[in-house]
Amino acid sequence: MKRLSLLIACLLPAVLAMPAQAHGFGHGGGGYAGYGGHHGGHGYRGGWGNNWVAPVLGAAIVGGAIYAASTPSYAMPAQVVVQQQYLPPSRIAYFCPTSQQYYPNVPTCQVPWQPVSY
Repeated sequence: MKRLSLLIACLLPAVLAMPAQAHGFGHGGGGYAGYGGHHGGHGYRGGWGNNWVAPVLGAAIVGGAIYAASTPSYAMPAQVVVQQQYLPPSRIAYFCPTSQQYYPNVPTCQVPWQPVSY
């Protein structure tokens, strides 16, 4: 609710100032001090005329602000990623104790091969 009131408090002066900027009073004049004479100026004709942009824009901004403030936001839970520890493949050589050499230098051995890590 605090977020909505803050949003409205910030947008309200801008929305109220838009129609005042778009009124069109400063165009033309003519006549005696610009009051309705028809001596080459337009003067003020009253009504909204072609000044429909400011109210529509103001309504769009206010409507968008209300929609944004009323839309619920959901917090996503933090994802925990567990990485597996990388273990390099163990390197094993086979040693023949009778010939005192390793495989493939010795293709056969009379006693069982001894695995050796390196």
